[in-house]
Amino acid sequence: MAASPSDVGRLSAWAAVASATIALVATGASLISTVAAIGVAHDIADVQRQDGARAEISSHLVKMSELDRTGGSAYRNEIVTLAKQVENLVVKHGQKNLNLSASTYRLVGLFVALSTTDLELAGRMAHRALNLATRMEPDGSGGLRIADPLEALQAHRVLADVAAQNLDLDEMTKEYEAALNISEAEGARNRYVEVEARQYTQTYWALSAMMLVDGQQNPTPKDCIEVRRRTIAAREDFKALGKNPEIVRRARRIEENVCAAPIDLLSLKRS
Repeated sequence: MAASPSDVGRLSAWAAVASATIALVATGASLISTVAAIGVAHDIADVQRQDGARAEISSHLVKMSELDRTGGSAYRNEIVTLAKQVENLVVKHGQKNLNLSASTYRLVGLFVALSTTDLELAGRMAHRALNLATRMEPDGSGGLRIADPLEALQAHRVLADVAAQNLDLDEMTKEYEAALNISEAEGARNRYVEVEARQYTQTYWALSAMMLVDGQQNPTPKDCIEVRRRTIAAREDFKALGKNPEIVRRARRIEENVCAAPIDLLSLKRS
């Protein structure tokens, strides 16, 4: 039996609808593929930019280390410029994407604190280091411990140095005490944290206290008592560490032993 004209018309209409549907699905699939490809391309570009930022930060850190080692404060402007570029890259890309180590931030803060007068920048970098280093992680026995006690301790020392330069005795004391508390609490995990790191903290504390009062116009008797107490407390640590370049460097920032602390400052200044 032959199909009626109306049946043929309906079949043609259905075929047209089917063809249109297939074309629409194909177009949609093509669009999805295109969007996905664009997304992948953007992801790859983001990764490449982040890799580039990390490489640039690493290069800046190496350059700051070289400038700090060879000239120190003579290159203060260059060091601050590099440090600010590091900070700008972190703000632009985010720590979550860059995944920089605590030591990266701590070293930038240290170079800025020791060789420049941009103490706010030094403090910001040290706080970034401290936040990373003090994150809690499982200790393997059901408890928690800080992620990196040595970096946390050293970040506190940078903040203490910043406080000393700001002539803030209370803040300096708080930061050095925090560093020593980490040494005591975490020393069982790491002998260096327990012994050498504690020794450096004690000696740096004594020298920071001397630098702080040296920067005051009229140190109070109370401040001088604290300076002498810190130098006495660090006496054996100075002996144990001997002629260390970092100790010599910090001693040279002190112009005069204004509180008559029981320490041979001139000898410490000689490399």
